Amino acid sequence: MGLFDFLFKRKKKKQTNEVTIKSESVVEETNTPINEEISVPLEETITRITEATNITLEEETPITVEETAAPSLDEEGNRFDLEIIEALRRFHSDPGLNIDIEIKDIIPNAQQTHRDLFREWTGIQSKWDRMSLFYRFWDQSQLKKLEDWQVIERFVKDRYPKKALQYFEKNMSDKRHFAKEELVSVSKLHRVLLDNPTAKEYIETAYHNYPEDDTVKVEYATVLHIIGNHSEKELSHQLFHEVLDKKIQKNDTESVFDCFKFSEGYTDSSIFAMLYLINTEADNDTWDYVAEEYYYCPVFRYEHAVQLSQTENPMRALAKLTSLSQEFPWFRIALESTIGNIKSMRKQLSNPEFMEQELQEFQTSLKNL
Repeated sequence: MGLFDFLFKRKKKKQTNEVTIKSESVVEETNTPINEEISVPLEETITRITEATNITLEEETPITVEETAAPSLDEEGNRFDLEIIEALRRFHSDPGLNIDIEIKDIIPNAQQTHRDLFREWTGIQSKWDRMSLFYRFWDQSQLKKLEDWQVIERFVKDRYPKKALQYFEKNMSDKRHFAKEELVSVSKLHRVLLDNPTAKEYIETAYHNYPEDDTVKVEYATVLHIIGNHSEKELSHQLFHEVLDKKIQKNDTESVFDCFKFSEGYTDSSIFAMLYLINTEADNDTWDYVAEEYYYCPVFRYEHAVQLSQTENPMRALAKLTSLSQEFPWFRIALESTIGNIKSMRKQLSNPEFMEQELQEFQTSLKNL
């Protein structure tokens, strides 16, 4: 059975994406920025919800199911094996990590632990909540093996940027010289915290020292696009497309959106992923496909909510705003939009108590900013 095979030594082949997107031509990007003014690169507000049906506010990752039968235990076990290996690669920030681990040698009571983990995993629908479960599992044996920049990435990608900042302040803030990986990871950390000027300081240092490194180029391009002036935005597009074109020429992706998915040589930029989705007028399925990669990025999630509201998915938009405001309570625009949508929904439902606890929570977060 697949789910128990992982208890014994086995090497996995390179994992492929579970979702296949039809080939799409690469659309030449315009120089129209998402936003040019404030550190949070957005000024749009969510369209107010205009109709109400059955309300389910638990944010979910839509799944297209062709067959009506429930997946077998073997199928679930195989998917579990794939995801726990993917989580380990993400945990190490290494898409090409060669896996050769015997869990029974590194985890006490491995068989029972594995069964408990599988049982909890089966009850989680969100891809990133499942990844978070696996991250906590890998913390037991792998956290001490990570380098500083990998620990930062581990917390940032798991939606704990405040923990990442605490780790940085305790273990890295006194450093006089940073490796390029450290500069990139700290830049990402400050972007998630919406402190883009600080992110720019770190990534400018990286670009000055490592101007030909693709990972540095992508992060520098991302930050320049958010807060750069006109000429800096032009440079950001030039740098990003140098890396993207190289990725496309490898012919290992079926569409431009595959280039943003966790894989060897991928272009890790939530901002440019958003630009491509917006400029190509991508459909909901494509947004969901890319969103699976950038669930840790508050700006991407906000734009996804905007897209959902504009395509007449108000319930999903409100659910996404609610979870976004809970996980990133320093994101002013998200808080304001969530509060506004809750109040609008109250009027439509003639229910002045609708989401009262959440409303108070978001209003308190907004006052504390």
